[in-house]
This record gives sequence, C-alpha cells and structure tokens, in this order.
Amino acid sequence: MADYELDEIHRIRREISERFDHDAEKLGAYYRALDEEFRKAGYKFAELPPEKSETPKRSDKEAAD
Repeated sequence: MADYELDEIHRIRREISERFDHDAEKLGAYYRALDEEFRKAGYKFAELPPEKSETPKRSDKEAAD
C-alpha cells in the first residue's frame, strides 16, 4: 500500500476518533452499532476462529496414566 493511502486511512481514523472525543467506550459503541447495521443490511463478515485455550488438552493416553 502506498504512503498516500496509509495517510488517508490514518486521517479518516483520526476524524472518526475526534467525533467521539477519543473515548474508547464511545468509539467501540459506534463500531458495534455500525457492525449491526451492516449485518442487518445483509453484509457478511469473516468470523474469527475461537481463541486457543491456555491450558493444554490432555490426550486420552495421558488421561489414562
């Protein structure tokens, strides 16, 4: 991606953040509402895979020992 494209992305993100006084809670609520609006309009999004568990799972052989 060219520098001018990244500059444009950063400018837009700054403008959106400024609209919500750089408040993470307000910004998160805005993006959640936007997500819901797009989903209701029929847009599809990739789902993230489930997070890996911190505790390793034991195999059947380990459980029997």
